[in-house]
Amino acid sequence: MNIHLPNLKHLQYLIALDEYQHFHKAAESCFVSQSTLSSAIIKLEQLFDCQLIERDHKSFVFTSHGKAVVEMAKALIHQANDLVNFSKSQGVINKGNVYLGCIPTIAPFLLTDMIDVASAQLPDLEIFIKEDTTEHLLEQLTNGDIDIAILAMPIEDKFLKNFNVTTLGRDEFYLAGDKELVEATAKQGNYQKLPDESVFLLSEEHCLTDHALSACQLVDKTKINHFSATSLATLLQMTIHHKGITFLPEMAINKGVAGHAYLSVAQIKGQPSREIAMLARKASPRSETFRSLANLVSPLLATKS
Repeated sequence: MNIHLPNLKHLQYLIALDEYQHFHKAAESCFVSQSTLSSAIIKLEQLFDCQLIERDHKSFVFTSHGKAVVEMAKALIHQANDLVNFSKSQGVINKGNVYLGCIPTIAPFLLTDMIDVASAQLPDLEIFIKEDTTEHLLEQLTNGDIDIAILAMPIEDKFLKNFNVTTLGRDEFYLAGDKELVEATAKQGNYQKLPDESVFLLSEEHCLTDHALSACQLVDKTKINHFSATSLATLLQMTIHHKGITFLPEMAINKGVAGHAYLSVAQIKGQPSREIAMLARKASPRSETFRSLANLVSPLLATKS
């Protein structure tokens, strides 16, 4: 079967052009000149015998066929990356590099322990960590920029169709903040008696906010302060300064995040929680390696302070 195959580098240039929608920026991201990238796109069009982009002076748009080719190219690059990683590990389970993504409300409190355990039990596995929001990590997992992601559930089913999801454990939510507010609210489990705008939360891009509100069934938006924080550290400072209240995950409390003289912490009636899961691409040939990592993480979530 004599078929001339495309150059993988050229496909990477095409993917970059789709991402940046700009020849110069795409070329910079690939560390090549603009003319090299432009020439590569033309060669792909000649090879595929189809038009991938419509050019108009200095602007361009992808054709519908070009967009389809980009998606197929992404899948091919994923498989090529998996092939390289699989080959470098010589097919041996728990050997080689793993690129792991994790959200900011999990990473600082779980991954240090995970790396320590993995170093002891899986010494031939090198783990590289990327911290980002759920939305960005799902995109990076889809694009092959990371191998696995540790995220908080639930996530809409439409975003999970290409991934294997392994449940690692549950992470309970606690109330933290002004002593009187915490004690009264934790005991009654009723947020209606809280002062308006006394509940402080992370900004919307952090899934912890949605998960906490849903799990704790806080539906009265008048109780939520319109100012939001981008980190748990800032969130706690806001809560302390305004003598308010917030929700903290148990793993953060176990790591001493709530250890402040003006901060009270209490378990919430009904013990609401979030589910922690590991996601990996279904097509990855390293599922056994990822399963080994999942088996190391699960006991860490079960450990109480």
